[in-house]
Amino acid sequence: MKLSILLQREAIVTGINETGGDKRSIVAGMLDTLFANTGLKDEGIEKSVLLDAIMFREEELTTAIGEGFAFPHARINETLKGSYMLFGVSPGGVAFGSLDRKPVNFFLMSIVPGANSDMLLKSRAAFMRVMNIPGIREKILSMGTGEIWELLDKSGIRITGDILARDIMSPQLGIVRQDMSLRDVAIALHFYHTDSLPVVEDGNKFMGDISCYDLFTYELPNFFLSLKTISFVKHMNPFERYFNMDNRIRVSEIKRDREFPVIAPDATLMEIIFQMTTYNRHHLYVVEDGKLLGMIDRFAIVDKILLTT
Repeated sequence: MKLSILLQREAIVTGINETGGDKRSIVAGMLDTLFANTGLKDEGIEKSVLLDAIMFREEELTTAIGEGFAFPHARINETLKGSYMLFGVSPGGVAFGSLDRKPVNFFLMSIVPGANSDMLLKSRAAFMRVMNIPGIREKILSMGTGEIWELLDKSGIRITGDILARDIMSPQLGIVRQDMSLRDVAIALHFYHTDSLPVVEDGNKFMGDISCYDLFTYELPNFFLSLKTISFVKHMNPFERYFNMDNRIRVSEIKRDREFPVIAPDATLMEIIFQMTTYNRHHLYVVEDGKLLGMIDRFAIVDKILLTT
């Protein structure tokens, strides 16, 4: 099914909250549009029931996941027969309790039957495939409702049975270059508060990664890593060579002959979970044709899959 079939032309709203209002009034306004322009009004469910269900979910945990997006929704386990979706746009952005504390520009509201709750993930994944097209977010912010629907329709994006790596990956904010010193790497790891960073070259060419482990083991004697205990070592400073050489040694000189945690953008959610559990991967770099596209960590699975349904 094409995304533009589920998301009807009349269920696109621009200028969300231009007159001000709190989270509940924003949600109520979007529900008004859904009731007025879709078959939701014929389902026999009171608008107040849906509003309370959506707000209960928001109070439990906000669906404003960051980067300008929010996904308010309700799963109705009663008599709801169809699935309904609304796309709301706020060019100026509105406060919606976002996890990154930034305004929300794009709302995707979904009302689905409890027995078909996977529609939330599938439709959201299709929606984000459109929104991740370079430059499209800026275009939508300046478009009218009809233009937005035409854009979504022409994209040809379909709601498929699988959630893919490209649907849940995040942009890779921090990177390391081959010519950076170990000191610069340590600063970058500290700045991004992470255990590892990808090494890339021109054109975002993926060259592996470098981690705290690489810094810790730099210039340790080969036999050291095979020891069962170091209780007999009294005066060795494991970072002595690091402190003496860190500004002269470059990333390209560090031995990193290991298998890097890489996954293809079309890998399914099951493949992602398999990699993370079987090989104990804390994160995966999404790579296509040798280029780094983004990354997925365990938090992304919890944040975008487990806690948004």
